[in-house]
Formats: sequence, C-alpha cells, structure tokens
Amino acid sequence: MKPSGFLLLLLALAPGSVVAEGQTWHVAGSGNDSWEGTTLARAFRTLQRAAGVVEPGDTVMIGDGEYATPAETPASSVVVIDRSGRPDAWITWRARDGANPVIRPTGWNGILVTGSYHRFEGLTIEGANDSITLAEALADAKNAKPNGRFNTNGIFINGRLRPPEQKPHHVLIRNCTVAKCPGGGIVAIESDYLTVEDCRVFENGWFMRYGGSGITTLHNWRFDDAPGYHVVIQRNRVWNNKTLVPWEKVGRLSDGNGILLDVTEEDAEGASNPNADTAIAASPSSGEGPAVPKTAPSQKLPRPAWKGRALVANNICAFNGGSGIHTFRTRHVDIVNNTTYWNGQIVGYPELFANRSDDVVILNNIIVPRPAGKVTSNNRNGLIRWDYNLYPVSQTVFDAPNDLVADPGFVSEDLDRRVPRFRTRPDGPATDSGSAELPQRTDITGAARPRGRSPDRGAYEQ
Repeated sequence: MKPSGFLLLLLALAPGSVVAEGQTWHVAGSGNDSWEGTTLARAFRTLQRAAGVVEPGDTVMIGDGEYATPAETPASSVVVIDRSGRPDAWITWRARDGANPVIRPTGWNGILVTGSYHRFEGLTIEGANDSITLAEALADAKNAKPNGRFNTNGIFINGRLRPPEQKPHHVLIRNCTVAKCPGGGIVAIESDYLTVEDCRVFENGWFMRYGGSGITTLHNWRFDDAPGYHVVIQRNRVWNNKTLVPWEKVGRLSDGNGILLDVTEEDAEGASNPNADTAIAASPSSGEGPAVPKTAPSQKLPRPAWKGRALVANNICAFNGGSGIHTFRTRHVDIVNNTTYWNGQIVGYPELFANRSDDVVILNNIIVPRPAGKVTSNNRNGLIRWDYNLYPVSQTVFDAPNDLVADPGFVSEDLDRRVPRFRTRPDGPATDSGSAELPQRTDITGAARPRGRSPDRGAYEQ
C-alpha cells in the first residue's frame, strides 16, 4: 500500500531539515591551500582541500573564482568527496552569498560523490563542450581507452566501486546549474535517497561514448525499505541535452534524455538500453570514469531489489535529443505535473513514456511532441496509471478518460533554448483541470499549488 500524500511530502522535504551546526570552511579563488580555511581572508584555494577536512555537520562556503581539474591529474575530478555526514549532521557545500563560483571540469567529473549525507546548493558546474569539436569526439570514441575530456560528468554520485554497506545515499542537489558537460549532467549510480530540485541542467551529454542524459539515476541501491519517496527530481529546467556520438555498444545514437530513471531491476539480464535491443552489463573502470559497458553473458548483479519510490514532478524538459522524461526497467515512479516540449530531437524517442517498467503513475502532465513526434509509447510495461494528461495531438496508446487533446495555450514557448518557460494562459485548458490524486505543494516557481478548485496540469500553477 502506498503511503499517504502527507507522509510522502514529509519524506520528500526531510533532507533540507537535518543539517546540524558544525565548522564553517571557506574556499575562494584568492585562497591558498596552505592556509587554515576557517575565514574568508584565510580561505583554501581548492575544493579538494576542503574535502579532506570536513566532518559531519560542517559547511563549505565557496567564494568567487574558477575551480578546475588539477593540472597534475588531468583525468581526475575537480573534487572527490568520500567522507560522509550523519543523519543529524549533513555536510553542506554552497556558494557564498553574493558569490558566483564556477567549477570547470575537463577530466572525468566536476564533483564526484562517494560519501553520504551531503547537500550542494547554488553551485555552477560548466564543462568544456564549447572547446570540443564533434570530429575530435568521434575520433576519440574509436580509441580503446576512453579520454575523460570527452566524457566529463557534471555531478556524479557513484556507488559502483563501494562495497554494499557503503553505497552513497542521502544527497541533495539544490539550485545548481550543470551545463555543457560532454558526459552526463547529474548522474547517480548505485545510490539511494537522492533529491535534485530547482536546478538548471542543459547542453550535456553531447560528446560522450556512453549515451548520457541531463539527469539520470541508474541501478538504485536500496539503503532501507522505508516507505515514501527515496528519489525526488522536482522543479528543474532541463533542456538541450543530447548525444552526438554513437553509444559504442549499439553503434548508433542513444539517450540524450532530459530525465531518465534507468534499471531498478535487481536482475542484470535482458535489454539495457532504451530501445530494448541490446544486452549490456557494466564492468567497473579502473579510474574515476564510468564503467565501460560490455556485452556479457547472463549474470546476477549483487544488487537488492529497490523498493523505494521516485517522484518526478514540476519539471520542464524541452528540446532534448532523447525523451523529455522516461523510465526504463524501473519500478515505483510517480511522474506528475511536468511539461515536456519538442524532445526526441536527435534519436526520435517519444516525449514521455515508460519502457519495460512497472507501477508507474503518469498524471497531470503537459506533453507536446515535436512535429511528427509521438506523445508516448507502451513497451512490455506492467501497471501504468496514465490519466489527466494534456497534449495537442491524439494518441491511442493509453485510453484515459480525463486526458485532454488540445493546444495547451502557452503564453510563450520561448524558443530561446536557454530559457524555456512554457507558462499556460489562465483561461487555457490546463487551468483547474488536473487531478489531486498525488498533490504537489508547489509548482516549478515555488508558488502554492493548487490555487483554484483543482491543480493545473503541467509545471506551472496559475
């Protein structure tokens, strides 16, 4: 039985309320790693220096400056965070008030997290897409050994090389910008209790050989069986993430989705890509980069069944190369009050869909496919609850009594890819026409929801 909406809401909000007071550390572009780091005037220079001293309950205040991949280890991450906080004493990493620190990775990752109980607030991670040509990336993809420069992830929560009892969990990413990374934007593999909210995630995944996306969870690793939402992805703007380099094991372009929840099944057998036509198993890499996918005989991953639930709500996903939002071989997901627009730009996926998934609720979404694109699909799914969605072209995949086939009536579609808005007119079909089955407290702007007799459909509440 699902927990009540009130309990789910409390669980979803819990990460923001469990950080205790501790030492404050300072990092700044004008700092020096030989200093104490306890004041702005004596700030550390690198994030890695701070990562080496933080304890549960500590806060790292990050000042103006650029934070780059170390020159002496060009294939590494800008910062590797392997220490953990505690349930009552999270470790906080945040931009100093009024500051605009920029993390500029050119190796495998910007921020690599293998510890637990961390939150990241107000940070900008900007990769090197603008300095890479497609010809360079295609040439590198032919090399046996991958180069991190073409596969850089923005924020990577990585549990693959951790033993079962030490997988990362309880990570909160809030109000961050993750952009222009050749690999994935925000990626979590073999982890649990992840919240990504109020972020801007765009122009990632272009040059990696592994089929990256904007926001991805893969192989969730069960921390506990507590009811409620273990994964929350809400109020994000996710656009123009795509792949331009073929995924090496299928020999063609794949993924490049806005938001992808990927493979919570504990069974490693069967298809492992969105087209459901290739069996892939992951083998750990020797470094900080992603595991190198390889075709393998049937085997069991030592991964317990993930019994938590995921919420994907109040997001805008537009102009991505793959889907706006989809699940693949994933269970227990609520996809509620999102707006997707003109996705599938590169690989032709439907706008919003579940694939080989079970127990997925798709409710109150505005779904606008690109010209000649598909609203959704239904391939080998179990229970899918689809209703109260709004789309401008008809679909026959799901027979939903409360769907609306109509122009959503956007005030502005804002075709400037950098600022997708998609607010609907107050007198449009989305207003007061949604379901209260899975109530959301706010819309994408933080405004209270609902304001009328019923919640609006899509990411905005009038």
